[in-house]
Amino acid sequence: MDDALELRYYGHGNRNARKIALTFDDGPNPPRTEEVLRILADAGAHATFFVLGKWADRWPRTLERIRAGGHVVGNHGYAHGFHLSDYERAEAAISHVTGVPTTFLRAAFYQYGACVASPLAHSRVLIDQDIASDDWQLSDPDDICRAVLQNPHLTAGSIIGFHDGAELDDDAQRVSRPAAMIEALPRIVAGLQSRGFELVGLDNFELDTPFVWRGGRDPSDPQALGTKADAEPSPSASHDQDVYQVHKRRGILGA
Repeated sequence: MDDALELRYYGHGNRNARKIALTFDDGPNPPRTEEVLRILADAGAHATFFVLGKWADRWPRTLERIRAGGHVVGNHGYAHGFHLSDYERAEAAISHVTGVPTTFLRAAFYQYGACVASPLAHSRVLIDQDIASDDWQLSDPDDICRAVLQNPHLTAGSIIGFHDGAELDDDAQRVSRPAAMIEALPRIVAGLQSRGFELVGLDNFELDTPFVWRGGRDPSDPQALGTKADAEPSPSASHDQDVYQVHKRRGILGA
């Protein structure tokens, strides 16, 4: 199969290292992102923020605060859609603020078929998750805590997905949707740390056991997009390690 229709992504890290990667999608989103940053700083925790290019354009100062807090910034697309060149447009917006390219990318809606036509996606390390907080649809902080801390799959090397923003252009929904997660987050962070987990950004996290997504459908057709259900374990992570090492040597890891 054509390598252009093949992508590798990671859903977790080294299961033998007591580290967990917290990830936040769809920001920057003032004032919610700043609230998340304060919670993480108070706990001595770090995270990765998969940001949208349209919000980087609108709120560059908040994006700068993410970087200043020692967190990793990843590419989550420009408009959180399936437009061709969406990730390239996002990369321009993000790097214009940060001054460095991203290393990590998360597919919008985890639709990997939307990435196959993106040269940028093929040059980044794609990140999924193995623990979903479901914070985008849960309005009770207790439910979000249970979704994470009582998840039977939670273990060393987990990648936990949260949302500090929204792809929605409605400001009321964008600001209100993360409220329950923010209320739950201090308890989640404390609960993870009490179990001996170090909460780190992806720049300090050893990824393990990639999956490979193989597509044979038209990547320009949103109705024919493949998801992670189409993936299978990959025997090799050499491409991703090459990207990681090149960015590390250039001093731009975790932009």
